[in-house]
Amino acid sequence: MKLWTTEHTFSHPWKKVTEAAWKKYPNELNTNVTAIDVIDRKVTDDGKLRTTRIFGSTWNLPTFITTLLGMPDSCYAVEHSEVDVKNERMVLKMINYTFWGILAVEETLVYEPDKENPNQTSLTQGAKISVNGIHFSNYFEDVICTNFESTSQKGRRALQQVLTKLEVESIINTVTKEIQELSADIDKTTAKINEEFHISEKLQGLSKDLDKATSIINSEFQLFSEKLTSEFSNLISKLDTELDQITIKVSTYDDGAFSNIGLAAAVKQSGISAVSSDINS
Repeated sequence: MKLWTTEHTFSHPWKKVTEAAWKKYPNELNTNVTAIDVIDRKVTDDGKLRTTRIFGSTWNLPTFITTLLGMPDSCYAVEHSEVDVKNERMVLKMINYTFWGILAVEETLVYEPDKENPNQTSLTQGAKISVNGIHFSNYFEDVICTNFESTSQKGRRALQQVLTKLEVESIINTVTKEIQELSADIDKTTAKINEEFHISEKLQGLSKDLDKATSIINSEFQLFSEKLTSEFSNLISKLDTELDQITIKVSTYDDGAFSNIGLAAAVKQSGISAVSSDINS
């Protein structure tokens, strides 16, 4: 039997880390986990939450080991967890169900607040690995033990990704809530100002005054346009009357008829005469 253990500290409070642990799967780093199902869950008399889940996955072991040991493609493991909210302690224990007679792996994870910094969370992770009934069992145990180190690193990175996602969601929710509260405050302030200063009524009155002023301007413009048109028509009519009072009579003569007489005599002989209503006879 081989023992493996490691420790890690998350820079997040215990409540956040344990919430992320429940939301860890599925993730892109631990793709070997294919299914999870809760088969039992209860709260004990002392307030602890106990859950039993079954995990379906592919072997997270080197191919040559699964081939040599004749392991099936898929395997199942049972996880027993206990969450003590009062004392801020969560313990997860997972035991493989498939191939138990030859390979037995028992993994334990303990999440607790960091002793030096309560706003951080300490993870203690360990495993007991036993290979029985085959040759070179010690060698296989060493290989599996080494593989656990790589797997645990991926698991911690996956958990950190979930923590980051939860933190972003928390920020978005907080900002959204603040915006909603600010919008509500603005509505209340607007209503209060309107109630005290009757802004809506004044705006409606101003709108009516503007409509009235526009109507007056349009009416005045229409009267001015009609007056201008009337005066222009009267002017044209007067000019027509004045032109009608001027008579021009021209007689045609042979070329050179006026060559030997003066301008006044030529005008007189041509028969041109002008009569105006403004000139006395």
